[in-house]
Amino acid sequence: MKNIHYLGLLAMMLAGNISQAQVSEENIIEERNEAEVEDDTKLFHFNLQLKNMHLWKGLQVTDAPMTAADINYTSKNGFFKAGLWGGRGFNGDYTEFDYYVSFMHKGWSLSIWDINNYSDYPDAKIFDYDRSTTSHFIDVILAYQFQNVPLKLSWSTIVQGRDTFINDNGQLRNAYSNYVEASYVIFNETNWSLSGLVGGSWSFAPQDAHFYGDEAGVTNIGVIYNRQLNLFDKFTLPVSATASWNTVQDYGAIQVAFNLF
Repeated sequence: MKNIHYLGLLAMMLAGNISQAQVSEENIIEERNEAEVEDDTKLFHFNLQLKNMHLWKGLQVTDAPMTAADINYTSKNGFFKAGLWGGRGFNGDYTEFDYYVSFMHKGWSLSIWDINNYSDYPDAKIFDYDRSTTSHFIDVILAYQFQNVPLKLSWSTIVQGRDTFINDNGQLRNAYSNYVEASYVIFNETNWSLSGLVGGSWSFAPQDAHFYGDEAGVTNIGVIYNRQLNLFDKFTLPVSATASWNTVQDYGAIQVAFNLF
């Protein structure tokens, strides 16, 4: 279509109906419009992962192999991001469908996740947010990535949903479970990196049990190895291996994830 457009302008110029300056201006406008369309397409992303299992903040969400899909929009300045995240286990025992928004500025980020893991809620309704019956919970995460050192700190609090406890009056209340984490990039080479992390969890409610375990403590000690695999000298496949130890629930696991695209 671009070649036909140029030929038309050239014919008009030869006929004396348009000048060389007008042709150049038309070309600049055309190229600018195409660049804007290309930039707009880069604002939308679709990613697909293949995992041997699913780890989240030290919890083994599912032990079965699973796929995870992420569809999101990111603003041109990188300040705003919104998306949908879904996971599905190969054996059908795990299903999750989440919504999220994030705001990012100068190392700071604020994210709000509506997490809906309804694997154990066969009668769950997608728009049910009653804390006594819902399969949802709302997780708010505040994080800061230091600029001069590869250190990231984060604090997340579950503010609504199925993170609950029964108080002394027999009423169902939000537990407001918290999870804090510090992660540090130990090595960052050309095609691989190694990071370490430690995370702990507790609740503000007057009880020991919370969303992440039966008592306050260190629920996630981990190392993450990322690598770019070279396939047939034509493609690169990002792969990560995460080893996690949970001292509260007394287990460990290794998650391997392939970022297919």
